[in-house]
Amino acid sequence: MLVNTRDFGEINISEDEILDFPDGIYAFEDDHRFVLISPCGDNKYPMWLQSIDNVNVCFILFNPFEFDKDYSITVEESDAARIDAGEDTPVSYFVIAVVPSQYVDTTVNMKSPILINNDNHKGMQVIAPENYPIKFPAFKKEEE
Repeated sequence: MLVNTRDFGEINISEDEILDFPDGIYAFEDDHRFVLISPCGDNKYPMWLQSIDNVNVCFILFNPFEFDKDYSITVEESDAARIDAGEDTPVSYFVIAVVPSQYVDTTVNMKSPILINNDNHKGMQVIAPENYPIKFPAFKKEEE
C-alpha cells in the first residue's frame, strides 16, 4: 500500500503496519489510521506517526524512558479496554514532540503519551494522572 507522507514523500507499507486509533489523537479525532515511520532504522528515535488518510497530520515521537528512566503512568481500566490491553499485553509508550524552528528548544509531552497495543496495533492518547509536564525539554542546554 502506498502512503503519501508529510516529510518523506510516498512510502510503501504493508497492511499489518497500520495502527488503528479508534478515538484519534487529541485535536485530531477524525484521523484513525496511522503508520509509524522510523527513518533512522528499525525502532530508533525519533519516529514519525503519520496519518494514512491526511498527509498533513504527522507527529514526531520519542521514547519517554529516554527522558525519565522511571517514567510510569497509571492507565485507567476503561482506557486499556479501548485498545484491548490487559495486564500482560505488550504496550509501547511514546511522547509527542513539539519541534520549533530552533530545534534545541524541542519539548515532549510527558503528560499525554501515546499507547500502542503491540498485539493488535490499536493505539490511543491518554492523559496521565501523574504530575508530568506537558512541555519537557528534549535537549539539555549547556550552562551559561
